[in-house]
Amino acid sequence: MIYITALLSFLVAQQEFDHSSTPTWNTPAQIASRIDAINREHDAVSVSNVGFSSNGQPISCLEIAFPGETPIESRAAILVVAGVDGSHTFGSTVALDVIEDLLSRDASDTVELFESHKVYLIPQLNPDLAHHFFAEIKEERTKNTQPTDDDHDGLIDEDGAEDLNGDGLITMMRVRDLENATHIENPDEPRLHISPDAYEGQSAAFVLYTEGIDDDRDGEYNEDSLGGVDLNKNFMHGYKIHGDGAGPWQLSEPETRALVDFALKHQNIAAVVVYGKHDTLTKPFPESGRDSAGAPKQLDAGDVELYKKVNERFVELTDLSNTSQPNWDGSFVAWAYAQYGVPAFSTPLWSRADEVEESNSNAQSNKSETSEPNNCARQDCRSRGDLDRGALRAEFDADGDGELDEDERSAFREHMREKFGGQGQGGPPRQRGGTTSNRMTANNDSSSEGSQLTPSGIGDISQETIDELFAAAEAAGYPVTDEMIAQITPEQIEQYAQMSGIQIRRVQKKSSSSSSYSDEEAWLAYNDDIRGGDGFVEWKEFEHPQLGIVEIGGWVPYFKSVPPIESLTKITNEQSDFLIDLASKLPDVTLEPPTIKKLGTNLWEVKVAVRNDGWLPTGTAMAKKNKRARPYIVRLDVPNDSIVSGRKVNRIWALSGGGTREWFTWIINGAKNSSIDITLFSEKYGTTTTTHTLQNTIGGGS
Repeated sequence: MIYITALLSFLVAQQEFDHSSTPTWNTPAQIASRIDAINREHDAVSVSNVGFSSNGQPISCLEIAFPGETPIESRAAILVVAGVDGSHTFGSTVALDVIEDLLSRDASDTVELFESHKVYLIPQLNPDLAHHFFAEIKEERTKNTQPTDDDHDGLIDEDGAEDLNGDGLITMMRVRDLENATHIENPDEPRLHISPDAYEGQSAAFVLYTEGIDDDRDGEYNEDSLGGVDLNKNFMHGYKIHGDGAGPWQLSEPETRALVDFALKHQNIAAVVVYGKHDTLTKPFPESGRDSAGAPKQLDAGDVELYKKVNERFVELTDLSNTSQPNWDGSFVAWAYAQYGVPAFSTPLWSRADEVEESNSNAQSNKSETSEPNNCARQDCRSRGDLDRGALRAEFDADGDGELDEDERSAFREHMREKFGGQGQGGPPRQRGGTTSNRMTANNDSSSEGSQLTPSGIGDISQETIDELFAAAEAAGYPVTDEMIAQITPEQIEQYAQMSGIQIRRVQKKSSSSSSYSDEEAWLAYNDDIRGGDGFVEWKEFEHPQLGIVEIGGWVPYFKSVPPIESLTKITNEQSDFLIDLASKLPDVTLEPPTIKKLGTNLWEVKVAVRNDGWLPTGTAMAKKNKRARPYIVRLDVPNDSIVSGRKVNRIWALSGGGTREWFTWIINGAKNSSIDITLFSEKYGTTTTTHTLQNTIGGGS
C-alpha cells in the first residue's frame, strides 16, 4: 500500500505547477510539485524524506544553504514547520512562498540566514488532512484520518457529518429541542447564538449540532466522524491523556514521531518557527503553573526578556493583531521550547482585519503617542490597568539611584496603603472573607463588571485582582519579582487572596445582554463589511429526516482560519523579513586570542575568553533548568600532567549575547616556543581549534 501511494505521489509531483499564474492555496500534489521544482532550480536546496503519514504520503524536508566560510554540515539551523494543524493548511503554501522569496532576494540580504546558517523547512507535516481541505464538500477538520472510536461505542468513524442542504458546506443545525436546548439567539445579532443568562430572564431555545443525521441511531449527531488525532496535541509536553484529539499515547502518529526524530537527529537546530494555530509572537503565553507531572507550563522567568524582545521585533515587522491564543498543551512549539531546549516560536500568520472609524483610529494614535501601551505580557509587566508599580516606585526614588532606601521605601509603602488599604497603619484592616452581606455584594459586583475586567493569563482571575494582591504584598514589605509573577498559579493566587482578605474578581465571558462588542460580532462585521458576506451562511429552515424542521447555517468552514488569497504576498514578505532578522540574532560565539604570560622556567599562565557577539544567548534558561542545554566545550589540548591548575575541559551552559565574555585560566608546564591547542566545540555551532606558541603575548581583550 505504501509503495502504491508513494508511486502515485511521485507521479503527481511531476505535474508542473505554474505558480506565476493567479495564486491559490496549494493542494498536496501541488506542494510536492513545487518542492521538486525548487530542488531542481536551486543548487542551494536539497530535499530529503523524514517519514510517511498514516496513509503513506511522504513528508519532505528542504535544506537551504549557500556556500560560505563555515562548512554547511557544521552550521546551526532554523527549523521551519508548517501544515501541522489541519485547519491551517494554507501555512504550507506560505512556507514555500517564503523560501522562494528568500532565494530570489539579493544574496547580501540573506548572508546570515543562508551563508552563516541554514534553514530546514518541513512544509507539510500533515498531508493526509491537507487533502481534506480541498474536498468537494467543505468541512473544517483538525484531526487526521487515523480511525478512532470517538464515542467509545465499539464502532469506528460511524457517525460523521452530511451535507443535507447540498450547498457543499458542512455548517451547523439549530434544533428546537427544549429538553436538550443549550442556546438562544444573540439579542444584538440574531445570526449568532449565546448561552442564556437566567438572571436576565433568558431560557434556552435550541440545541446546536453539526450538519448531518444520527447514522448509528444512538441519539447523538455526528459525534464519531472520520479520524481522530490532532497532531498538535500529540507531542510530549503538556500531553493530555484521554484528551479530545490528543491520541492514544504521546507520538502515537507517524507524522509526530517523524518530526521529533528529525529534531533529535539534528542537534544543530538553534531555533524553531511554526506556522500554525498558536501565537507565541504577539501575545503572552496563555499557560501558567505546572501540569500534573510537575512540568512547568509557562516560560521560565529567565527567558521572559528574550521572548519579549523577539515579540516586539516580530510585531514591528508584521503588525499582526487580533489573533487567538489556544491552549498549547501537546503542541510541537511547546515541546520544542520546554523539552528540546531551543527558542521556539509559533505564528498563525494572519488575523482578522477590522475596519476602524477614522476618529477612533486618530484618537488611538494620539493616545499611543502620549501614553505607554497596555498590551504587555503578564510575565513582562508588573501591572495593568491604572497601576504601574515600576512607575510608582520610580516616583519615590528621590535620589534617582534605581533603589529605594528605607525612607523612600517607607513613603512608597504608605502611598500603597492609602491607595489600596492593608493591614497595619495607613488603612483599615482587611477582614478575611467579610460578612455574608459583604461577600454577596462583592460577588454581584464582580458578576456585573466581569466582562470589563482585564484578563491576567492566570486562569480566569482578573488582572485587577492580581494588581491589588501584589500591591498589598508590596505594602507589607514583600516586593514582587518577575520570577514570582512567571511561576505563580491560580491556586496560589486564591490562597494568598484568602489570607489577605482580598476579593477575587474573575473575568467573565460577555453576557447575552452585554452591549460590548463580542469577538463573534467582530467576525460577522468583518464578514459583512470586508469579505462581502462570503463567510457566513444565513439560517434557513430544512426538513430533517429525523428531527423535523431545523435551521441550517453558520460560519463557512475555514473562514476564520484561512486568509483571503490576496493576503499571500504581504504574509510572505513579512515572514521572510522575520526569518532574516531571526538569523541575525542567533548566537555568534568566538574564541578570542589567548593571553600567555611566563611565570617561571617552563611555567606559563594561559588565559582565554569565549565571547558571544550574537543577540540571543547560547542556551535558554528553560534548557539549562531541564538539562536539555547543549553546552559549549572549551578544551586545552595538552598532556594532563602538564596542567598545574585549571580544568582541562570546561563547559559553558549559557552565554548571554551582546559581546558577553566568559574567561578561562590555566597554569601549565611547557617548553618555550612549544605549541598548545585550544578547542571550542558546540554540538549546534561546530568546532574551532586554534594553535598558539608558548611565549609572552597579549590578546583576549585584556
